[in-house]
Amino acid sequence: MKPTKGWSAKFSSTTNKNEGTISGIRPDVAEAFMAALRNLEDAPRPRHEKSFEELTATIAQTSHLIQFLERFRERAIVAADRTSYEADRKAIAIAAGIPPSRLYRILEQNGRPKDRRQFYMDTYMEGMERGLSSDDAFDAANRRLREA
Repeated sequence: MKPTKGWSAKFSSTTNKNEGTISGIRPDVAEAFMAALRNLEDAPRPRHEKSFEELTATIAQTSHLIQFLERFRERAIVAADRTSYEADRKAIAIAAGIPPSRLYRILEQNGRPKDRRQFYMDTYMEGMERGLSSDDAFDAANRRLREA
């Protein structure tokens, strides 16, 4: 594969002044990424890479980025669900652009209970049976739900 100069990107935070720079981004991948962040209607067509080798390198870099962002999205989904036992799972699925069945599969794969209310009540009752006060059982159930 013929090396290309590619693009680089600099990201910076307006709140804590952190900066990061990456280089070696294939030009078409960079343009598609910028279009996605700008919420453009349609993805651009490859226009920089013309040869088979260049296009397959672009495909490989795009595939790696997609897989990485998929893993990140799953972790964000789980984090959003952990915020409260009343976290709106429908809103999470809509934000993720996935059907509820896939949302539940992701949550279950990451140890989150499908039925939070039952999980919460079971944990609360276990605490009460162990002799905890109502407030302590409540705190334990909340803690266990966040950790699940």
